[in-house]
Amino acid sequence: MNDEFENALAWFQAAPANWLKSARQDFEACAEWIWGVLQGDFNENASTAQTVTSTVVSMVPFVDQLCDARDLVANCKKINQEPNETWHWIALVLTLLGLFPTVGSLLKGCGKVMFAGIRKAAHKRGIAAAAGKGIDAAIANLNRFLENPQVKKTLKALKIDNPYKFLSNKVSGLAAQLNSSKLMSAFNEVRNAAESLLTLVKKWGNDALSTRAGALLLTIDKVARFAPNKLARAVQPVQDLLNRLATRLNIEADMMHRARLNTTNPHAWKYLSEAEELNEFEKLKPKWVDKRVDFPYDPAENFTPKRDWPDLSDAGPKMTKGKFRTFHDLEAITLPPGTKIYRVVAPTSVDNSICWMSESEFKALKSKDDWRRKFAVWASWNSNGEYVTYIVPAGAGLRVWSGPAASQRLGASQYVLEGGAEQIVLDPTMLEKQFVGRRNPTNWGYDSFGETVDLTGVPVLSNNWM
Repeated sequence: MNDEFENALAWFQAAPANWLKSARQDFEACAEWIWGVLQGDFNENASTAQTVTSTVVSMVPFVDQLCDARDLVANCKKINQEPNETWHWIALVLTLLGLFPTVGSLLKGCGKVMFAGIRKAAHKRGIAAAAGKGIDAAIANLNRFLENPQVKKTLKALKIDNPYKFLSNKVSGLAAQLNSSKLMSAFNEVRNAAESLLTLVKKWGNDALSTRAGALLLTIDKVARFAPNKLARAVQPVQDLLNRLATRLNIEADMMHRARLNTTNPHAWKYLSEAEELNEFEKLKPKWVDKRVDFPYDPAENFTPKRDWPDLSDAGPKMTKGKFRTFHDLEAITLPPGTKIYRVVAPTSVDNSICWMSESEFKALKSKDDWRRKFAVWASWNSNGEYVTYIVPAGAGLRVWSGPAASQRLGASQYVLEGGAEQIVLDPTMLEKQFVGRRNPTNWGYDSFGETVDLTGVPVLSNNWM
């Protein structure tokens, strides 16, 4: 094994002791080493810092090839478990994008952190999150990544003063060139690398390890048989996702330079991460959150779809999948023409998203604390500050689900948001842009924990229709 390959493996885990003791001649130990690297599954619970660190490491020459092989193995294992789950194939496409010939190391690195945020949000809350929460998480990851000294040095060397604009153009270009042929070419490239490594494991490993490596090779072969058809079906949803991400990156680019042309704004709007929010609670618990074991409003356990209403089940479409669990109880209703509904948003949130409330519920809110507690909205989900309205146009009305919001727990902590207010969940594709009102301030401020928020250069009160 050459030193370059050995050094790349060492980024993941230390060489086994018997590899060193035997003057690097113990091939069985080497097989175990390679096997351990390839088992590095996607960590859906990774913190932003862990994601960023992993991506910086993956930009080291030759290490990135091992990262690609490792990610392919992770994709194939998930697909083998649930071959008809659309999101697993979309996740595979996101992995393969980094292997396109036109993708440089900077775009590949940035893509990894952004796609990790999208993938993590989708696996946690369903495909619906990929277009909303997932893109928010992608930008949060990217912001942290761009703060890394190595990345800053790269940006300076490449003379890229606005990375968001640069990435927006690159992501749009990826969406335009995406097709099943290029995806299969990338798949076969990384498949060959993974199979070469697994073949070494079979050759050098003991009987048990050889058997497991052989089984994994069969899994990759099985996925490869279905790949041409499945990847072709994933092209359109991934293109839509990339175009939405490009639009959001354009917004971030505008925020950087809005204060003065060609002057970077250091106060570009950033979302809190779940870990950062939890850290704030440990310093001083705000009055809108409780520390408790039970839920005042347990999440709904069952959901029965209704024809012509948004499908909130786990099998539902990407914009509504799995949303019934945000309700304590729910019913299908039709909002008649003329009904005015409200949505609380952050400056960079989209207008046409899923969660809304009635006019009476909005006017009953006395403060931001009131809103967070009653509608069970964590600061890491929505930074608030503004609201937008929608008036149901003439016609058959707007079919929605309505009911009390379920209580929410922050990760595995004891911090709980009460819930209980009547929320509305709808299909954003049923909204018409001309009936959305102008944004207004909530007058609750843009802060989350009483900190001073500098909005210099941030486009406040600007509608954002996606």
